[in-house]
Order: sequence, then C-alpha cells, then structure tokens
Amino acid sequence: MSRPESELTPGFQIRRAASEDMERVGEIARQAWRRIHVSSVEIMGDEMHAVLCANWEEEKTAAVRRHWESNPEWFRVVAALETGNVVAFLTFSIDREKSLGRITNNAVAPEAQGKGLGTAMYRYALDCFRSEGLRFACVGTGLDEGHDPARRAYEKAGFNIAQPHVTLYQYL
Repeated sequence: MSRPESELTPGFQIRRAASEDMERVGEIARQAWRRIHVSSVEIMGDEMHAVLCANWEEEKTAAVRRHWESNPEWFRVVAALETGNVVAFLTFSIDREKSLGRITNNAVAPEAQGKGLGTAMYRYALDCFRSEGLRFACVGTGLDEGHDPARRAYEKAGFNIAQPHVTLYQYL
C-alpha cells in the first residue's frame, strides 16, 4: 500500500505519517473525541462515564500511536501545503482474507473542518482499497450526536449500508 504523497484537495497534501507527526496527531484525536465524550456523558451520566472512560484521552492517544507503530503503511496525515502543519489523520487496515478495507481512527482538526478533508480522506482510503483489489470497505461509528459529523462525512464518501449496533449499560 505505497501510494505516493499527493494533493488531497486544493491546499492540502496527504502523506504517510512519521514519528514526528504523532504528537500533533494525538492532539487532533483528543480534540475530535472530546465532542464524543460530551455526548457519552449525556447518555450514561457523569458517574459511569467518569469510571468507564476515566483515561480516554491517554487511551485514544496511545491507540493511535500503536496503530502507527504496528502498521505505518496504513497511517496517513494531511498537511496544509502553505504551512506544512498536520491538520488531519487517517488510519486504516486491510483484511485480505475477507477482501475488506477498514477505515479506523481518523479526525480533522477543528481549524480545518468544513473544507471537505474528511470526505476526501475517506475517498483516498477507498482508492487505496480498490488499488489493492479489495471488494468491500467498512467504517464503524457511533449513533449518538457526538458522531453526527463523522457519520455525515462517511455517507458523503459513499458508505450506504448500515448495520446498527448498540452497547447497553446498567448500574448494578
């Protein structure tokens, strides 16, 4: 999966991530998942969220870094051509046995949102999957308000077969 650096949309380049990108990627991930955790607090309440998601920021940052460490070929960043600043990231994986490409952790920094970068990243991943001869692609996301922007971007990129999932909790 070695696609060269390329202009993703006017003014933005997509390239393979490097170790020096990981701090900024972690920052973008924390910014993006903050809205999801606000929604989670509304759904499950302060107490349950505080216990079950106590270290979510560190865990998300570590998960993104682990993906880069174990699968650097499946990790891209988007940088502004003018400044070189990383403004988005995209992780994905391939299951050759199932002929399935999976978009995993990804986010666009708040200051770069609304420029079509999310949809462009997903289309880039889909092109990668096609070039690998895969037959299917998937992405997972939540059904809550915190995931609304991501869901819209996935749909805009052509994801149109939904398999709803719910996680149920209770106090004991």
